[in-house]
Amino acid sequence: MTSGGTLKSNLKFRVTPAIVNFTPPNGPVGTSVVITGNSFTGATKVTFGGIAATAFTVNSYTKITATVPVGAVTGKIQVITPGGTAPSVTVFTVN
Repeated sequence: MTSGGTLKSNLKFRVTPAIVNFTPPNGPVGTSVVITGNSFTGATKVTFGGIAATAFTVNSYTKITATVPVGAVTGKIQVITPGGTAPSVTVFTVN
């Protein structure tokens, strides 16, 4: 608010998500992986090496639990939210 009035944007403010870490660093299909970071609220998709997880839970703003899906390959984990896509820095190894 200023002396001239209040200014409102017509656009929604979105925070870009970020993956800080995930554990475990490897595992077979069906492994439960805890992903930590920020801005996870409203996540619509989690992928392992580009393959979408069929089961994931947004536990909080900073935590997601996802199950490694059938067909997953070794690669980066990605979390997709309305604010953008967060790729992991390291890869998850499917073994």
